[in-house]
Amino acid sequence: MRREVPLIITFVVGMIVLFANIVTSADGSDFFLKAWSTEIENWIIIVSAFAVGLATVNLFRIHGDNITRQRPGWFNSLALLLAIVVFAVVGSIARLGSSEFFDTLNPNLYDAIIAPLSAAMFAMLAFYIASSAYRAFRMRSLEATVMLIAAILIMLGKAPVGEMIWSKFPTISTWLMDIPNTVGQRAIMIGAAIGGFATSLRILLGIERGHLGGAE
Repeated sequence: MRREVPLIITFVVGMIVLFANIVTSADGSDFFLKAWSTEIENWIIIVSAFAVGLATVNLFRIHGDNITRQRPGWFNSLALLLAIVVFAVVGSIARLGSSEFFDTLNPNLYDAIIAPLSAAMFAMLAFYIASSAYRAFRMRSLEATVMLIAAILIMLGKAPVGEMIWSKFPTISTWLMDIPNTVGQRAIMIGAAIGGFATSLRILLGIERGHLGGAE
């Protein structure tokens, strides 16, 4: 029963949410399943909040163990836990609106810490992207050659020097971004949608049981 009951609940809830969006009453008004679906969505928010709380407790347990045992990189765990506590306390007090100091401190913490760290991380990622691009664009096959030529044309079209070399580079770059790039993105999105539908169907039918964990 530890597997059957969750499977039944998953199937029933999934069917309610699915049919609530495609079935209407004879007069065109919302079917009664719509109210049930809205209630389920509210419960999803509550369950998600508990999941975040559980994940936070697990995070403190794992990194707290790293700190007490002083494993390699334990100072990173300490910085993470301190950041969680500080942001949680400051954000909660600011949300209550009981202190003007914390109302100012809360956005300043983000602007002075999170934003610069994010910018630094993405700046470092640029080097990895450049390295990956070099390996991907080497002309070892027809596909890699086409990718290399397209990348060069786009870079020349976006850079001011490209337009100085030839006025048609921006036009070619725009066409490559609007036509072939859009076609590829839509194909990926359609494939992802089909894959998501197939996975959802497997979960509803009880074929995919990874979400049950180790339950017997």
